[in-house]
Parts: sequence; C-alpha cells; structure tokens
Amino acid sequence: MKKMSGLLILPAALLMVSSITSASTQLSENVYSPDQGVICDKKAGFCADSYGISMEFTKEFLGQAAQDKMMAMVDKVGSSNFDTTRYSMSNKVYCDAEKQSCYTDRFSDTKAEAYNAILYPTQH
Repeated sequence: MKKMSGLLILPAALLMVSSITSASTQLSENVYSPDQGVICDKKAGFCADSYGISMEFTKEFLGQAAQDKMMAMVDKVGSSNFDTTRYSMSNKVYCDAEKQSCYTDRFSDTKAEAYNAILYPTQH
C-alpha cells in the first residue's frame, strides 16, 4: 500500500513542475510571454518570436480572429510591403529581428532587456 501511494505522488509532482515551467510571463498590461521564445501583444493582436511576427503563434496564443486580422493587414498593404521583422508593441517596445534586439522605444537605443532575454537569449 505504501508503494502505491508513492507512485501516485510522483505523477502529481511532475505535473506541478511542468505547469511551473510553462507559466507565462507578464511584461506589461497587454504584453506577455506565453511560452519560451514567444511574446504576444493582446492589444496589438500579434505574437512574435526571434524571427519576427509569427502568424502561427498569433493563432495559437491569441486565436483565429487575431490571425485573420493580421492577415487582412498584410493583404491590405501587400506581403512585399509588410515587414514582419520590425514591429512595435502597444507599450511602445520596438523589436528588430534582423538586429536581434528590442528597445524601449522605436527611437531609443535603450534595450528592453526583459524582451531580449525572451526573444534573443543567446544574444544578450
């Protein structure tokens, strides 16, 4: 009987550890990191990874409607005119995937370290 109860505790402990490691990180009111290497902006309606705005992650974490809205914006300006590698979030943080860096503002040289740690951990 003792052995059986110990076996039941192990899966419960593993479940707790996995839920702790997958917990999201809140960066501002509307911006959060739902998973390692991903940042989502609920207000702006997109998610990004180290390559830039990601339609796949936008759909996964913000839903089909958010992805549809982003695709409509791309269609409006044309895919050749829509740069997914440079973007600003609703809290003014600006990221440039080609430079692999995020800044506190589009016109600032001050790095947004929390964002860089999530999107570009090996660069900073």
